[in-house]
Amino acid sequence: MSPADHLDAETSALQSLLAVLRQEQTLLAAGDVDAHTELLEHKAAQVAELSRLADQRHRALGSMGFPASEAGMQHWLALSPDGTRAEWAALMSLAHAAHETNRVNGLLLGQLQSRNRQALAALGLGAASGLYGASGQADLALHTARPTRVTG
Repeated sequence: MSPADHLDAETSALQSLLAVLRQEQTLLAAGDVDAHTELLEHKAAQVAELSRLADQRHRALGSMGFPASEAGMQHWLALSPDGTRAEWAALMSLAHAAHETNRVNGLLLGQLQSRNRQALAALGLGAASGLYGASGQADLALHTARPTRVTG
């Protein structure tokens, strides 16, 4: 088995992941958290498939005497036909696009979290007030006025 045997499959899987990441970006930009949550399972499956394909490629490299890693892939590519190097370059370009899209998605998630914290703070339910108790359950008693005892 050659490390190039599954480059088409890796490219296809990465294109699918990139499509999911772009869909995620659209949902996050729109603030559609519910649809985003539903998409996370699909995203995780895409990442798992990519990992499986990379593992196959690494095993093929190892069986040929190269390090079973991306460094081994670089060594193998140096001895490979130009077409394989071009295919790998296209895969790496897709990987870069997916990485950048995922980075932007992380920024969008951060913005949503910030808006949610601000909304909770406006309601008096901010994190500083202990929204959740030690048990992990909502501790709304912390947010209600407590009667004071008057002694005297």
